[in-house]
Formats: sequence, C-alpha cells, structure tokens
Amino acid sequence: MNIQTRRNKDGKITSYRVRVFDHRDVNGRQVFKTLSVKYDPNKSENWNRKNAEKQGFAFEKGVEEQTVSDARITFDNYTDYFIELKKQAGIAPSTANFYRFNKKKLSPYIGHIQLKNLTPKALNNAYSELLDDGNSKRYVHELHVFVHNVLQTALKEGIIPRNYSEAATPPKAEKRDVSAISECDLEKFFTLLYADDKHYMHQVFFSLLLATGCRIGEMCALTWDNIDFGEGKIHICRHFRQDCSGYHIADGCKTASGDRWLYMDDGIMNMLREYRKFYLSTAEMYGTKWDFSANAVFFTKGPTPGGCMNPNVMRMWFRKFLKENGLPNYHPHQFRHTAISMQLQAGISILDVAKRAGHSRSDVTLSVYGHTLRNNDKHCCEAVTKVLPKLPKRKIS
Repeated sequence: MNIQTRRNKDGKITSYRVRVFDHRDVNGRQVFKTLSVKYDPNKSENWNRKNAEKQGFAFEKGVEEQTVSDARITFDNYTDYFIELKKQAGIAPSTANFYRFNKKKLSPYIGHIQLKNLTPKALNNAYSELLDDGNSKRYVHELHVFVHNVLQTALKEGIIPRNYSEAATPPKAEKRDVSAISECDLEKFFTLLYADDKHYMHQVFFSLLLATGCRIGEMCALTWDNIDFGEGKIHICRHFRQDCSGYHIADGCKTASGDRWLYMDDGIMNMLREYRKFYLSTAEMYGTKWDFSANAVFFTKGPTPGGCMNPNVMRMWFRKFLKENGLPNYHPHQFRHTAISMQLQAGISILDVAKRAGHSRSDVTLSVYGHTLRNNDKHCCEAVTKVLPKLPKRKIS
C-alpha cells in the first residue's frame, strides 16, 4: 500500500491517494487500484493522515478479498486504462499522445476523484477552475468531450450507473473560422523570402506548400521518389506523426483519402528540377555523411545531414523569419487554408477541391471553408441576371 499526499496550486493538502496492488495483467504488468480520501480542513494534518491510513488498510483488505467495487477507481487510473484500450482498438499514436496530454491537463482538477463521485457539480467546478487558470472556452469544451468519452466507456463496462458529464454545463465551444493569408500579405512574404539566396530551400518549401495545399507534416516527409517529373505530378503518401517519444515518419496520411496525386504546372516542376540540382550539390559537399537513404526533398543539415526536415524545425524557422521582417504572426498551416480558399474562390467545384486537399468528404470541405464563399454572392447574382434582356424602364405619363 502506498499513500500519496495531493495538494492544490497553493500547496494546501486536498486529499490522500491510496494505491494498492491488485493483480498482474496478461503482459505481466502490475495493475493497481486507488482510493481517494478527502482532507478535512477542520482536523489536524496528523489526524487526516491516520484517517487515510485507516481507510487505506480497509481498502487494501477489500482488494485482497475482491469486495471493492471498480467504481472506486479514480479518473486518472481509469483514463490510463481507457488510453490502452483505445490503442488496442487501433487509434493513431498521435491520438494516444493527445489523450495523454488531456489526462495530464485534467489530473490536478479531477484526477484524484473516483468515477462514482464525478458528478455534474464536480465537473462544473473543474471547468470553472480551468477557465480561471487561463484556459480558453474552446479548449475547456474539448476537455469536456474527452471526459465524456472516458466516462462513456466506464458506463458501457458497468463501472458507473450513468455518464454524469451529460448533465454538466461546459463552456460553449467558440466556433473558429479558418483564416487565409491575404494576397497582399502573401506578396510581402514571398518578396522578402525570394530576396536572399540563403533561404533557397525555404523558398521552394513554402512555394510548394501553397501550390499543393498540403499539411506541413506531409511536405516535410516528401521524398524524391514521390515526384514524377515526366507526368508533372507529386504523390502525397507519407506524413510526420507525433507520439510520446517525438516525431516519426509514417506511411499514409492523416485520413484514408489523404493518399493522393497532385498535378503541378510547368513553373512548379521547373522549380523542382532546379532545386534537385541544389540537393545533389549539397549532398556531394557532405560526402559519406549524407543520408541518401532518406531521399528527402527538404533536408536537415544537423547531426544526420540529408534526413527529413522536422516540422517543428520548419515552424521555428518560419516564426523567426516573420518576426525579423516585421510580418504578421502567421502559422504554416494557413498556407493550406489559403490554397483551399483560393481554389473555391476561383470557382473550382467542392468535390475537386476536397479531393486535392485530401479531405475524406466534400461536406467537410464545405463546412470548414464555406465562409470563404460569402464574397461570391455578388457573382452569383451576376451569373443569373446576365441572361436577362435589357430591363424595361417604366414610362411616366
């Protein structure tokens, strides 16, 4: 039996966490059960500690005799099980990493609370504290969705009688429109970028990022094998994914429909031909140190020269470049928003835009980027009225 003291952000004791060994799973790993004992501020610390020990011994005996209900499991403990369950079901490593981050964020607020005590009031108090600590309404709402999913699994397994999060009142999710980069700002960015040859690789990278509308993780994972110079097209079939150990390249894309061929115009393909010469000359300069196995279009010159550029490194360079040149603080993903918005503004069909973007469904494209078509209302009117004959004027008698 192990007893841990839980404190709030002010350092005051709020509860004790009793941890008791239960059994070993099929992989030989230890499985524990936990009990949370609330701290009574009207009693001394010594009394509270002895009370926790007393309840802990009773809890340990109940675990040994298998008389302890699983509803005593805390949110932290069950969330670990929930994540492992989802990993077995086949969720992406990046999703599992996102779940672990959510658990870590929620842990100081509800991690020590037993599932059976996660009432709507307890959840609402946690959401209020999260907001007071500076988290946005949108993010707290996302955490609420995560809590709901965890508790829904516990409900299906019969551990709790109902999912109390359904009766909680989280902050309303703030709808966030995707923002494209204006043509004026794009012109400023590329003018400054093209002005210095030392940024050659970045010139090609962001030009291709806009031309393809790809995600930055897809662009960083691009290899020369993915470029068909004869047909003038690029194969998007790999991406960077993130898990608890960092970034890794994985075959496939973020969605099942993300694997796609993108046709490029002659200007882009000629740019890539010239850039290929730069790649080969750089590789020759490094000699045997160069990682030819990576065959990376956008490469690193770090410890392993020739390896694929890490998306975070590219993001850091981009932020630094914007700051040094007094440009607005854009995000690389906004190049994707801009490319998709420009295609829609040009009158290209939703189906074709969705296919090029790698969206699984065209209604996703419309729901996310539909607001960019608001300016087309005038053109819609003109398209209809241009077939009308000259409108008659009323004769005044």
